[in-house]
Amino acid sequence: MSENEAPENRHSVTEKKYCYKMSRKYQWTLLRVESNGNRDLPYDCIFKGKQTSFEDKTYD
Repeated sequence: MSENEAPENRHSVTEKKYCYKMSRKYQWTLLRVESNGNRDLPYDCIFKGKQTSFEDKTYD
């Protein structure tokens, strides 16, 4: 990402419909959906904003 580009939040999913569900659930603006060539999680949802994580910190 260059200095002038807006930050993007990227998450991979099994089906495109999950990008739209994630957008509604977290109230994120979905910019686009891209095929990424991965067999297990073949689509990337690209949202407006800084990168987030769903990391489980339950046992930290």
